[in-house]
Amino acid sequence: MLTTLSARETKLVFAIMQDMVAIREAHELRLQLGERLLDLFQADHFASYTWQKDAGDTGGVFLNMDEDNLAAYESHFQYCDPITPRFRMCRRATHLNQVITRDDFLRTEFFNDFLARDGLRHGMNFHAYSGVNHLGDLRIWRGQGRETFQKRDLDLLDAIGTAFGNALGNLRLEEDRLRETDPQRRFLAWAEKHGLTAREKDVLGLLSMGKRDREMAADLGVSATTIRSHLKAIFQKSGTGSRAELLASLNGPHALQ
Repeated sequence: MLTTLSARETKLVFAIMQDMVAIREAHELRLQLGERLLDLFQADHFASYTWQKDAGDTGGVFLNMDEDNLAAYESHFQYCDPITPRFRMCRRATHLNQVITRDDFLRTEFFNDFLARDGLRHGMNFHAYSGVNHLGDLRIWRGQGRETFQKRDLDLLDAIGTAFGNALGNLRLEEDRLRETDPQRRFLAWAEKHGLTAREKDVLGLLSMGKRDREMAADLGVSATTIRSHLKAIFQKSGTGSRAELLASLNGPHALQ
């Protein structure tokens, strides 16, 4: 159970709860929460990802972390990350020391070559779920020379994280409804999910309008061979084998009915 909050903490918690009602976009919400959580917990670093069933962690938001180092995480360190998969299994606020011993942590490549470069030393995470679906997370860190997080911090993050999960779930439902009624949103969401390049999006957009290869080539100022190369890449990324199957995937199951 939480101990009594100070006036400063009470003000910040109230502002956080207001944000989760007022902000209607997941990236903006997590960025604002990050600022407030760093203040609330007197912490140094913040990160947050949203999670998609087929794509894993996406949409990262970061505070006080080096962009080049984060790029190294995307290209390499996420694949040798020994702590996030363990944090992800916990459905409440969890301290770093609860998922790995301190000595083992300090010996990992993940700490020495990634986290330590930005000074991350003491961490706690909250991973939000809706049923069995993982929605997103809050990752809060203090640097070297700082005290580690205490049980009181975990209890407070757990209460905030539960509300965060509800807010994230509601935003996802709202976004899903908008995709169903807004073809442009559905198109962009599908293209992002499958990692299409800007030119591949152009080709897919023209294909969805019913244009033939030569017409698409003329519109984009390239050859028909180039158009077919882009289509081949889209097939590979989306796991589809024909134009009809591709359009059905883009437009949803109802496209085949």
